[in-house]
Amino acid sequence: MHALFQHLRYTVRLLRKSPGFTVTAVLILGFGIGINTAIFSLINATILRPLPFPEPDRLVEVCTPYQQDMLRWTSYPDYLDIAGAQHTFESLSAIAPPQTLDLGGRGEAQRVQVYFVSPSLTKVTGLPVKLGRWLSDQEDVPHGPLVAVLSEPFWRSRFQADPSIVGKNITLSGWSFQVIGVAPLQASTCGPPVADVYAPTNAIATVMNWHLVEDRGGHYADCLGRLKKGVSIQQAQAELEIIHNNLISRYPDQDAGSGVRVVPLSERVVMFYSQTIWLLGVAAGCLLLISAANVSNLLYARAVERRQEMSIRSALGGTRSRLLTQSMLETSFLSLFGAILGAGIAILAVEIIKKLAPPDLYRLAEVNIDLNALMFVCGVTGLVSLLSGLLPAWKLSTTDVPSVLKAEGDRGTTSGRERQLTQAFMVVAQVTIASVLLIGAGLLTRSYVAVQSLPTGFNAHQVLTAEIALTSAKYTFDRARTHAVWDEVLAKARTLPGVETVAMNSDPPLKTGVQIMVPFTVDGQPDPGSGHRPVLTWQMVSPDFFRSLQVPLLAGRDFGPQDRMDAQRVVIVDQVLAAEHWPGKSAIGQVVRLQGSKEYIVVGVAAHVRYLSPDDEGDSGPSAYFPYSQNGRTDVVLLIRAKGDPMALVAELRKVIASIDPDVALGRISSYDDIISDRYLARKLGVILVNVFSCAALFLAAIGLYGTLAYSVNQRTREIGIRIALGASSPHILKLVTKRGLALVGAGLTIGIFAALACNRFVESLLYEVRGDDPVALGLAVAVLCVAATIACLLPAHRATRIDPIAALRQ
Repeated sequence: MHALFQHLRYTVRLLRKSPGFTVTAVLILGFGIGINTAIFSLINATILRPLPFPEPDRLVEVCTPYQQDMLRWTSYPDYLDIAGAQHTFESLSAIAPPQTLDLGGRGEAQRVQVYFVSPSLTKVTGLPVKLGRWLSDQEDVPHGPLVAVLSEPFWRSRFQADPSIVGKNITLSGWSFQVIGVAPLQASTCGPPVADVYAPTNAIATVMNWHLVEDRGGHYADCLGRLKKGVSIQQAQAELEIIHNNLISRYPDQDAGSGVRVVPLSERVVMFYSQTIWLLGVAAGCLLLISAANVSNLLYARAVERRQEMSIRSALGGTRSRLLTQSMLETSFLSLFGAILGAGIAILAVEIIKKLAPPDLYRLAEVNIDLNALMFVCGVTGLVSLLSGLLPAWKLSTTDVPSVLKAEGDRGTTSGRERQLTQAFMVVAQVTIASVLLIGAGLLTRSYVAVQSLPTGFNAHQVLTAEIALTSAKYTFDRARTHAVWDEVLAKARTLPGVETVAMNSDPPLKTGVQIMVPFTVDGQPDPGSGHRPVLTWQMVSPDFFRSLQVPLLAGRDFGPQDRMDAQRVVIVDQVLAAEHWPGKSAIGQVVRLQGSKEYIVVGVAAHVRYLSPDDEGDSGPSAYFPYSQNGRTDVVLLIRAKGDPMALVAELRKVIASIDPDVALGRISSYDDIISDRYLARKLGVILVNVFSCAALFLAAIGLYGTLAYSVNQRTREIGIRIALGASSPHILKLVTKRGLALVGAGLTIGIFAALACNRFVESLLYEVRGDDPVALGLAVAVLCVAATIACLLPAHRATRIDPIAALRQ
């Protein structure tokens, strides 16, 4: 014990005597550990960690995509037929799209998310109810009782976890629901929003006047399933294809053109972000390799520099075990300090990632410091550090002491050459990894700039968006009353100070990421038949929608007061639809028929607008706009173009809505600029973090190169002194030193470029309008790396030019 205490004291004294070495090693270790722990925690929480259900590998989603995945979900009648005919699932369940209802009777109205679900949902998820019971099949019938199950978070936040809530009634948009239970499950498969209340599917007809269970043509049901034990996804897929083909034969008008696909739920929930997250993991891993290589270089250099000290200690009776123990303690101390610093960096990095990540990233709230990731990264880094410190110590402890003492000062020894080769290999590896990261960062940055420069087709600046839903029975069953309220909302909102224009839209562009796709035909053109008809994006808008978002009307007119419910149905099409179906002709006056043979006269042509995402090439499909006065939509988004800051209108807008109906609650209110910014968050997160990693890798590679050349200059001090004494000029000495450094950089850069090009297929899937071999990105990476390498080479080279020949010859 006394010997160990002496070792500890000596170790602390050694580290304090070399503050530059100690601080550098701890910073490199801490940065590598912290960044990797944060990224691996993100990967674990969002991708690797099993879904919070029993046997989650058996959970799947059943989709019925129409014409290349334009419609993702299935229809409720198809779900019932599939569930009745299949034999590969333990259970199937359907979830209707989340509906926003107003919770009344407890002060100011509060908007809550309600999922109308089939009772089999708990069988699929495998989660029991926490309190009371779940929905029953006897309750999920037409005109059945209005019962509700509260989600546990909603029960705790709104009802303070009151156990007596079971059996009581709550009011949702004027409808009285009896609470029968509290459940912990989350029905949302794509992250937020999480359901607050669950109700039987058939209740949606009673409450929302939406006959979902009878609509075979509407693909609105999210179908989840639990496979039977021993059944593979391929087997389930084969069975459902047979069942779905039978449905197409029976219902060609509704089901023709759609397919069926079984997708693991674990993949479905992160399908939009998995590539970006894995890219960050690769980049963080590369940074960890560079950090480990740098620490190895530092420890190896320190061990070699201390070879005379260790030889003397050995000559004075120091045993090999004592020497190795001393070396092990030094590396352990460095690893410990690095781990402590890394934990702090990881905590900070996780918070930054949460702020930068898209809000709809599944399980984002669960991203916290993962102890397993921290232990793994610390273990790998500590092992590398330990080996880097112990191997030189072991080698030096077996060296003949007299020969070492005699050879001390000889800069041309084999050990010096061995160290130079080792350092050279480390530098080439670091430059290779740094160049790959720099090229990747350049490609992602170029792609991000390209996406942001894409025209969206509208101007979101100075526009306020506010969600409003008229969900009580007095509106859902009285279309005239609904239209009167919308007219009053528009009229009063226009009178607010600072308002330029006001309009409504069912699904504003780039806001929800969801489109309603409807098959259609054009009069005078051949009908391709069921399953082959083109589709359009259905949008419900009010007059002044195009003015509010500054979407150019290229031909015809806007909607107006004349477009009443009892008037001729009209539509405004976008330029893509007009060009596809009436090339070289005027679209005005043409007739479009939607599924169900509803006839619409084209009265205007608008510029194309991107709705789904800024860079989605599949989003270039045609759009059609229908007047709200001829449709019965009860939930809309209010769009207000302001003359100044749009958020300054929020308080007055709330007063307007309250004056019209105090029971109506406003939903999410935000500026359109914030909405657009959210659509870029996934790319922005990848670009920022990869750029940070590449800059860190460049800095560490430059440090490694500097250290190698500095050691080389130190080893060749006598040689350089002789050259200067014989008349060598400063430029000659600069060239002598930098030539070796640039050769190492050239080798690493060449390997890095080939490695980056080899990863083209993976990288290009994350890029937009940028190739994996983009010459600008490659050129910028080469230029940045060469500048950093030149600086790293010139510093030791400049020091070499200042060597005193006389002092060098005396060594």
